Amino acid sequence: MNILSINKYFWKKGGSESVFFNEKKMLESNGHSVIPFSMQGDKNESSLYSQYFIDEVDYSKAGIKNRLLSTSKIIYSFEAKKKITKLLSDSAADLAHFHIFQHQISPSVFGPLRKKKIPIILTLHDLKPMCPNYKMYTNGRVCEECKGGKFYNCFKNRCTKGSLLGSVINTVEMYFHYAMGYYQDVDRFIAVSKFYKNKMIEFGFPESKISYLPNYVDVDDFNVSDDKGYVLFFGRLSEEKGISTLLESAKQNKDIPYHIAGTGPLEKEFKQKVVRENLTNVKFLGFKSGKDLKKTISEATCVVTPSEWYENCPMTVLESLASGVPVIGSDIGGIPELINDKVDGFIFKTGNSIDLSEKIQCIWSDRKSAKAMGLKGRRKISEEFNAEAHYVGLMAIYNSVIKKPS
Repeated sequence: MNILSINKYFWKKGGSESVFFNEKKMLESNGHSVIPFSMQGDKNESSLYSQYFIDEVDYSKAGIKNRLLSTSKIIYSFEAKKKITKLLSDSAADLAHFHIFQHQISPSVFGPLRKKKIPIILTLHDLKPMCPNYKMYTNGRVCEECKGGKFYNCFKNRCTKGSLLGSVINTVEMYFHYAMGYYQDVDRFIAVSKFYKNKMIEFGFPESKISYLPNYVDVDDFNVSDDKGYVLFFGRLSEEKGISTLLESAKQNKDIPYHIAGTGPLEKEFKQKVVRENLTNVKFLGFKSGKDLKKTISEATCVVTPSEWYENCPMTVLESLASGVPVIGSDIGGIPELINDKVDGFIFKTGNSIDLSEKIQCIWSDRKSAKAMGLKGRRKISEEFNAEAHYVGLMAIYNSVIKKPS
């Protein structure tokens, strides 16, 4: 099978890219041809198809003038349409599998795919088909005000990073994409959490078009190490990730070391808070990836995922359990689907630092039992979230849209 795989980043920027590259490797190892379509970038992995990639677009670095000039690309990228048309003329594809593509690539590429009658599959890494800012989180709270097509609330509430311009652009983008019927062009959505599948149905998407298929990891890629005695958070340092709640729990557990790995827009603010409140038990590790990150995870007493937005199927949880480390996660989104409470981790009430600190104390007070919990989690990942099961499920979805055997 020839699979056109679309993701705007062609390097491991985050969890979505990990899924993208994991699936690419899995499909190729099973004899399929994967044709990537992405964006140019200095950090990109090598590809024989890079000549077809669109030019790099980084809105965060652009000035006001360039942002305005680039606005049209968010809504409709003529460059992406032209380049994918050329790619399709040079390479045969049985289907197109989209991951994260909005803003830089845009649904402008749907037209050439439809013209060639190539089925379209979209993995739901976020909530973009329902929410202009993709998170259903704004001004420090979960928000579903755009339900029923009321996308003007994005502009009204300045949901895009508090920016009036950004919020206007995302509002216009959603109305345009819905008017053009782009999401109706998708033959199958893949929800990697039951929560996201149910949320899509709640927002009016037909259940028949949504398949549940969780993310996976290979436990053989993760080592089990001795507990080195610290609580770990790793990920993006932003408001919706619940770092403020994590730091509040650290104030209540000053005898327990907290390590925070990652970078993000609120990194400076969180570091200032730690200094201001004399949280000497909190240590920032900076950005970590690859073997260094895996080692940091495997040596933790536990990992905390304190998110306060609708998390999907976070790789942080899967990778931690695969490393034999128990996870304490908030009771929101798809997180509770991955953690068996009191078996391979704990669930705490979202935003409740007292509940979180108590769960951390439970782990810390009996670290031998905590390691046993982590090993139960590793077995669960090996049995339920493995590459073999994911491949079987993915092939069933692929075959259902192309209507022919593999």
